[in-house]
Amino acid sequence: MKRRDFLKRTTAMGGLSLLGPLGQLAYTRPCQAAAPAFSDYKAMVCVFLYGGNDPFNMLIPYASAPGRGYTDYASVRGSLAVADTDLGLSSVTSGNTNLNQGSLGSGSANPYNLNQRHSSAYTRGLYPLTAKGIDLAVNGIMPELAQLIHDDRVSIVANTGTLVEPVSRADIHAGSAELPKFLFAHDHQQRELQTGRADDLGNIGWAGRIADAWNDINNSNPIGLNLSYLNSALMLVGRNSSPLVLKTDSPPSIGHLRTGVSNDRDDRRGLFNALSGVQGNTGRLDFTAANTPTTSDYFKDLYNRLLLKSVSTFDFLESSWQATQIDFATTDSYGQALFSIPTNEQLGFSSNIKGTLIEQLESVTKMIHMGASGVLGPGYNRQIFLVRMDGFDTHASQAQNHPLLLRELSIGLWKFQKALEELGYAQQVTTFSMSDFGRTLTNNGDGTDHAWASNQLVMGGVGNHSAGSLDGGKLFGTLPDLRLGGVDDYADKGRYIPTTAQDQVNAAIARWFGVDDSLMRSLFPNLVNFQTGADFDSAYADLFV
Repeated sequence: MKRRDFLKRTTAMGGLSLLGPLGQLAYTRPCQAAAPAFSDYKAMVCVFLYGGNDPFNMLIPYASAPGRGYTDYASVRGSLAVADTDLGLSSVTSGNTNLNQGSLGSGSANPYNLNQRHSSAYTRGLYPLTAKGIDLAVNGIMPELAQLIHDDRVSIVANTGTLVEPVSRADIHAGSAELPKFLFAHDHQQRELQTGRADDLGNIGWAGRIADAWNDINNSNPIGLNLSYLNSALMLVGRNSSPLVLKTDSPPSIGHLRTGVSNDRDDRRGLFNALSGVQGNTGRLDFTAANTPTTSDYFKDLYNRLLLKSVSTFDFLESSWQATQIDFATTDSYGQALFSIPTNEQLGFSSNIKGTLIEQLESVTKMIHMGASGVLGPGYNRQIFLVRMDGFDTHASQAQNHPLLLRELSIGLWKFQKALEELGYAQQVTTFSMSDFGRTLTNNGDGTDHAWASNQLVMGGVGNHSAGSLDGGKLFGTLPDLRLGGVDDYADKGRYIPTTAQDQVNAAIARWFGVDDSLMRSLFPNLVNFQTGADFDSAYADLFV
């Protein structure tokens, strides 16, 4: 087999991700502590919005205080400003946490968008959150998100972003502030959010470091701790661990739900056989260490071990997936099957959503069920997922593309939460968003530019505010003063300075997940910069009851 063909096939299969980056394949392990002896099940799900989501047109400023209200927002936003028209959440909800499916459908009967072009629906109105004591309003294109907030399933973290330490406009202009590296640059800001180090571009993922520290987590199950969709996310990559990468673009005909399990088993077996000298690629081979062929070629031996783990892991996952069936009684916003993807006719849009987030969250739901219910084996009680939505670097196409992204985000979160509630896992799963950065409040004529602080979402629980659950329906953090060149503006374009570090948010979720303070200090070394005095607890975002 030619090296070029080998690399193409292994990259397409995602199998290499199982043993980590090639530069780390030394087969030696540092001293590691045993994972905590958890008796319960919990999962973290990161929804990463790649490209930099615009927070101001997702959650519209609606305060009465000077500098933080709708007038301040609209006067700067110009043609991209969402209209101050209360669309009335009750018109699309039945008052019992369900959307009013009976009034939905295509055409003029659709109260979501009145059959307008999605660019028109984007700015036509909003759902105020003032009844919840939150000085924001949800874009009218996201009624599911508004309902989740009203039902105490989702909270908002305001004005968060990458930070090394608390900084002010005065610090920045005096040159005394230690700022994150390469502000406003996509790759670097993504890396800093996913490594927990805004001052170090050479680190590994913070969830990967959890997997390194908890090296025997989940009873050493081959599925591991971290699972990523579509590609290997840095957040999940450690020194001696790497995520299982699942695909959703070519699901096989197994299981009731879509699956990320690759359908190229014969390709993987053929590749293994080509490297090991075994003839044929049919049947179930005995891929045990004792039966792994060895050769005099180090390159082949190395990749034999890689593919051994890949094939055995995917075989195990495939058999587990086939053994699990889920039929949801809950329907979606349009009264259809819960994880169906609405058509553009149902949406009333001239273009349709892509559906990739919905597909990923459907697969995550099944993986959570397989872990929590014991299908993946005894002692499998912790999982970390990263799913991705691309396309948020909208610039001049914001009015055309951002509404489709927000619509899918709202629908996807609703479907996922309702699925977890039906299965009984809602209080055991915390879902949170991250994005490269926010966007400028200023409008350059047809779009917005890279900025710094943003608003993020945290979802979980069933709204009962029980001990240890997400404190849902709340606003955490401080909304910025929107005045250009004001106290919270980095310069004069509405690039606002974060007042809460994303590390503080991620640390709070990791603590809920079971990470202790000792490990936390290594996951987020800059967390100490945000504590009050000697009180390390004060550095955590206060998200949970």
